[in-house]
Amino acid sequence: MSIKNNKKRFLQYELGLLTLNAALSTRNGDAPVYAKGVKFNKRAKEKKFFREFLEKLEYIYVMGGVTEEQHIEFIQKTSDDISKVLGDKLHDGRFRIGIAQKLINLHLKYLWITGYIEEPPHCPIDGIVRDKAKISYNWTTNDSIESYMQAVNDLKKVASARSLSVWELEEFHRRDE
Repeated sequence: MSIKNNKKRFLQYELGLLTLNAALSTRNGDAPVYAKGVKFNKRAKEKKFFREFLEKLEYIYVMGGVTEEQHIEFIQKTSDDISKVLGDKLHDGRFRIGIAQKLINLHLKYLWITGYIEEPPHCPIDGIVRDKAKISYNWTTNDSIESYMQAVNDLKKVASARSLSVWELEEFHRRDE
């Protein structure tokens, strides 16, 4: 394997690790991602599944041309498909829309920033983005594509002439910065 391929493989793995850590750590005791009995050190099968999902995501978006409507449908389908496959391992049997959008949008942000894909249609919407934009959206508990779309529309008003991805990149600061 060439050094270029090794670098790409390494970067994809590390970006996947960052994505999974952020998207699957809700910090909301009432709305965890995993079901109560699923221990942290017993999630290897689930992590493998999520990594395979991220590879598929990369393949779809690296081809380019994904419309906003397709992106929204992909978030809904991801939520439903992961719920079907991992339902017995998930809190209330669901991979909620809010978690799905964070997983997808955050990974796409990383891929965009590194120049691997074109600008994604949306930015990850989490508590920091919600608070910065002063919108009403709880990504950890949301399981409605309509609520997600409302949050996107609210963000578009705040972003004004900028795209959501550019607005979030320019405005995003961790709370401790």
